[in-house]
Amino acid sequence: MRDAAFLNRLLAWALMALLLALWLGGGVTRDSTSADEVLELLSLPVIALAAWVLAQRGVRDRLQWAGLLTMGLVVLVPVLQLSPWPDGASGIAWRRQLLADLALAGVDHPQLGWSLSPAATESGLWALLPALAAFVSAIALDSEHRRWLVKWILVLVGLNVAFAFFQAGLPLESPWRLYHGFDPRFGGLFANTNHHATALVIGMVLAFGQAIHARRRDLAGHGRRGAWLWYAGIAMTCLFLLPLTTSRAGIALALPALAAAWIACGGLGSRRLRSPRVLAGAAAAMALAFVGIRAALGWLEVDRVHELRHLISSTTWTLGGAQAPLGSGIGSFVEVFEQGAPRRLWLDAYVNHAHNEYAQWWLETGWAGMAVLAVALGVLGVAAWRVIRARGRNGDALLAGSCLVAIMAVLAHSWADYPLRTLALMATTAALAGAMLGALADVREARTQSLQRAARHPEGRARPA
Repeated sequence: MRDAAFLNRLLAWALMALLLALWLGGGVTRDSTSADEVLELLSLPVIALAAWVLAQRGVRDRLQWAGLLTMGLVVLVPVLQLSPWPDGASGIAWRRQLLADLALAGVDHPQLGWSLSPAATESGLWALLPALAAFVSAIALDSEHRRWLVKWILVLVGLNVAFAFFQAGLPLESPWRLYHGFDPRFGGLFANTNHHATALVIGMVLAFGQAIHARRRDLAGHGRRGAWLWYAGIAMTCLFLLPLTTSRAGIALALPALAAAWIACGGLGSRRLRSPRVLAGAAAAMALAFVGIRAALGWLEVDRVHELRHLISSTTWTLGGAQAPLGSGIGSFVEVFEQGAPRRLWLDAYVNHAHNEYAQWWLETGWAGMAVLAVALGVLGVAAWRVIRARGRNGDALLAGSCLVAIMAVLAHSWADYPLRTLALMATTAALAGAMLGALADVREARTQSLQRAARHPEGRARPA
């Protein structure tokens, strides 16, 4: 037991140190930098330690196995794209055109692979290491150290806010600025302020879940009295700071995320479903969700009229259809988009991303990527069903519910931006997914043990646990 506790503590500290390094150096929008390579190397010992702890503890739930399988499939996609493709691939229209162009350039019998940009695809493969380390580590952690992880993410969000305020008051030529050549405004460690908005939404949801947990402990006479007010204050601070990021998508997501967090943390789980308090809470949640959805719809209309995001994403969907079924290869977006973009998108600056993760995944990974995405969404759906059934009965259920909503918020923001293209947010989201699956396994174990005790002592069923 002492060895298990020591390993869990060591793994928790290793994961938190890795996340700190990722937030400090992994908030850039470029797909590959020298800092990324260092961060990927730092992930290797964490992966080894997490695998050791997980082997000692064992995978305790089929949903955890499904999550690990999904992560394996995610890694498998770039591995397959780096493999050679048989000559029959020339029968695909876009491959046939490429071979014809190469023949005109004097290149005979080229060895084409699955990916059109193997070097970029290899970089994309190594970029998955931090997310893999965070995911496996979070699954392997026990309940106590899992709570450490969630609180550490809140600390990282707070540190980024402090740095954003510090940086906002500096002149553009100041050496203390993290990014030179442009004004990141209220981005903090993130070059893209939209990604800071994503981090604030994550912090808001996690703090909201912690506030509910602390409040219930307070009412039960456990824990520090009034501690829930601190978490509620953190959640409200994240909400009120969102406008400073100027991210319309982040602002539009905030209220629906709060409503979803209230439901996922047991807001509708009371047996007295018709009580005035529950009905009032449900009405407030529906009002928040309605206002947020209306704001999101308004944002989309503004986006279509005044910006090119909608045109870029729709063009990417079209180009993805032309590259199907293989996809152009992870990391090949810029070159493929420049070749196929309509005249309206011939810009002075190149388009670095599709501003829609799903469209870019479709273009770069083809049918294989969409199949893996479907599996991931299926696992997330099963996890959501378990969260709803758990109804926030204990701390693990509350943690799983808040992690679930935070992940859903990141995926929703991915429809209009690319938060998962930064190592910091990709690894943080993976850590939340692992923590959610670990917490749900603990919830199921606790329920099984409770049923076993009730079966052994049927006369004690009426007494509360």
